[in-house]
Amino acid sequence: MLIVSLASWQRPAIDLLQSNTSANHPQLIMSEFNSASCGGVPTVSNTFAVGSLWTVDYALQMAAVGYTAAYLHTRERGISYNLFTPPDGPNGALGDWVTNPPYYALIVTAEALQTTDGAGGIVVDLNIANSKINNNATSAGYAVYDSQGVTVQQFVLFNYANISNFANASAATATFALPASAFTRKKGITVKFLSASNMYEATDIAWGGQSLAGVGNGTFENNNSSWVIPNQLLDCTHSCSLDVPAAAMAIVFAAADIQVKQEQIPTKDNKACPSSIISTALSILCVLLASLVLL
Repeated sequence: MLIVSLASWQRPAIDLLQSNTSANHPQLIMSEFNSASCGGVPTVSNTFAVGSLWTVDYALQMAAVGYTAAYLHTRERGISYNLFTPPDGPNGALGDWVTNPPYYALIVTAEALQTTDGAGGIVVDLNIANSKINNNATSAGYAVYDSQGVTVQQFVLFNYANISNFANASAATATFALPASAFTRKKGITVKFLSASNMYEATDIAWGGQSLAGVGNGTFENNNSSWVIPNQLLDCTHSCSLDVPAAAMAIVFAAADIQVKQEQIPTKDNKACPSSIISTALSILCVLLASLVLL
C-alpha cells in the first residue's frame, strides 16, 4: 500500500496528463527517486529488501499509475543508495568495484519491461492479496502487457515475507496461481528469480542464477550458493502455479517471442505445476518505465 500511495501522490497531475489523448501528449517523468532522500539510510537503502526488491516494485508501480520514465538517483562515494562502491583511494584508483543492491534492480526492471513489439508496454498492478490497500500484505505482482494491452509479456511476482515470522523457510513461501490463458506458449516458460542470502544482505544477491558478489569487473558469474534460486521451466498447458521463496521475486516470461537472457540453464523443470537479451535502453542513472507509451 505504501508504494501505491507514494507513486500516486501526484494523482491530480497524473489524471490531467492521461486525459490528454493527443498524439503529442506530455509525458509524466519522475526526475529523481531512490529509497530515501539525501543519500539514503545506511543498513536500509543498501539492503536487498529495499535497494533491490523495493526499487523494482516502486519502478513498476510508477509505470502502473502512468509514469513513462524515472531517474534513479546516485551520488558520490560513500552514499548508501549508490549503484556501485568504487575502489579505495582517490577517484580513478585501480581495483575492484563492489556492486550494490540498486544495480540489480536496474537489470531486473529492464528485463521485466521488455516487449515483443518494442513499442513499450502497459503495466498493471495485479493487487495480489489486496496489496494495494493492505499494509500487511507480503505478496505483490504485476502483469506487463504489450503496447496494445492484449498479450501478457511478463508476470512479476514478489514475496516480501520475513522468514523469522514463520516456523521454517517453506512456510514463508508464496504460491502464485497463473492462468494458462495468459500464455502464448504453454511449455518451456522461463522463470528467473532475484534472491539473496537474507533481506538485509548488501552483496550476496543473485539474478537468474548468477551474481556479482565478489566480482569486481561487472561480469555476472554462475553461483551455486544455497541462497541462489536457479531458473525454472514451467509447463502451463492447463494451469500452473509458481512458488516464490521468501524474500525474493520472480519474472515469468509469458510471451513466446521474448528473448530471455539465460544466465543459467534452467535446472528445475516444473512439469507437474504442483501448487534474452537485457534491454540496454537503460543507462545506469535512468530506468525507463512502461505505461501507455514508452519513451
